[in-house]
Amino acid sequence: MKAILIHGAGGGGWEYHSWKPVLERRGMGVIAKDLLPAPDGLAKTTLADYVAQAKSWLPNKEPVVLVGASMGGIIALKVAETVRASAIVLVNSVPPAGVKSARTPTETFPAVVKWANGPIAETRAAMPDADEKAIQKAWRGWRDESGAVMNELYARVAVRKPTCPVLVVIGGKDTDISPETSRNVAAWATADVFEYAGMSHVGPLLGKRGAEVAATVATWVETKTAR
Repeated sequence: MKAILIHGAGGGGWEYHSWKPVLERRGMGVIAKDLLPAPDGLAKTTLADYVAQAKSWLPNKEPVVLVGASMGGIIALKVAETVRASAIVLVNSVPPAGVKSARTPTETFPAVVKWANGPIAETRAAMPDADEKAIQKAWRGWRDESGAVMNELYARVAVRKPTCPVLVVIGGKDTDISPETSRNVAAWATADVFEYAGMSHVGPLLGKRGAEVAATVATWVETKTAR
């Protein structure tokens, strides 16, 4: 089994640094790469570019589980439209079109969203459930993001309901994607739900309990894909 770990907007494969060793110890191969700008630059990068990249990471024959956090959740769902996945794990995922959100996003983003080298205080505020080492790592790792991609996400992206088993992981204190919205995603996908009280938007990956979440996810994957 190969786990394809797809990161969120403004992040990178490093977001899964707590998950990777846990999944590998459970016998899964792990791919956690960075989504890269399109050849014409970040301002010209679209969600379709990211979906194509994620598809290019897939092995030829080995079964895969698609894991997506935030923006990565939508990418995982788009990949699953044309690729047979054994299971999908959505971590505080951006909701697809047609799924009711707790709030309607109205923000419009510029061509390039400047997230790299921002105030560390903002990172610290976004990661109340993480230790200082993780906060420093995240602060150094944030990158600028494509405004076109962000505008697509805010307008909502149409995806087909997956036919494989789906797990939705919810941070109970997520202020970016509300727990209510994530529960609606789970209902839409007929998914299992693991909700963690007190966890932030990035907490399931970058928080102090990240390895614990990864182990629980691994057990779920093993159960759902056992033959």
